[in-house]
Amino acid sequence: MQTHQTRVSMPKWHFCERKQVRGYPGPISMPSIDHFPSTHATWIGTQLTIIEGATPDGPAARTAHRSVATYLMERYREPLRAYVVGSALRELGEPDELVAGFFAHMLATPDSLLRWRTSGLQLRRWLMHGMAFHGRTLRTDSRRNLERTSLDAATAAGAEPMDDRDGVHAFDRAWALELVNEAHRVAHAECDERGLLDEYEVFRLHVSEGLPYAVIGPRTGRTVQQCANATRRVGAMLREAVAELLRAEGVPAGEMEATVVEVQRLVSGG
Repeated sequence: MQTHQTRVSMPKWHFCERKQVRGYPGPISMPSIDHFPSTHATWIGTQLTIIEGATPDGPAARTAHRSVATYLMERYREPLRAYVVGSALRELGEPDELVAGFFAHMLATPDSLLRWRTSGLQLRRWLMHGMAFHGRTLRTDSRRNLERTSLDAATAAGAEPMDDRDGVHAFDRAWALELVNEAHRVAHAECDERGLLDEYEVFRLHVSEGLPYAVIGPRTGRTVQQCANATRRVGAMLREAVAELLRAEGVPAGEMEATVVEVQRLVSGG
């Protein structure tokens, strides 16, 4: 079902260094769950609503919790690892082990995720704050029982880890790369479903490979104008995928344009 949503102008996104998927022309991020439906901006919120309304620890709640946890671990493993490597947290141990420990604690139950929805923070900031607080807990008292520690106390207080600016930037850049790769995956899946993979190939050759339409046309049996039209159509799918992913992470409509610009800057290496 179509919804009226704020549309944003999108730059030309390039593919990023991530996993290859058979039949897909560039590296992307692949969560171990089905790709978002057409209203995937509300997908995370829908899963949390299911958890709230279902019988505690019932099958519906467990399935929704597992889906959200799997998605977040896939999408945020690399950004959080980059944050650990680029910050003082790297002194506490192996980055992969620290991130795994954070996920094990934070995602053990849906309680923290349910509180995120009312925290007022965008998802990426909430998770980064939680990782910072997790590290501080380990540093100050390694014997503390983490299962009884509230991550939300720190996030609600706005505990921005500004003392680790390199780590924050590394996290933000890795987050942007993951988000754009996911948007490419969603756009590619939509093209596949609509029988438009040939148009996606035109888009890829022009945007990712940098080839002019005069070269792409003979390769694909299209005119220059048809190539331009195909690129615009796929670009619109990608633009909407990025915007909906940002909405799913709690970016309000009034901040969408600025956030898209930030993503563009981060992906470009700024």
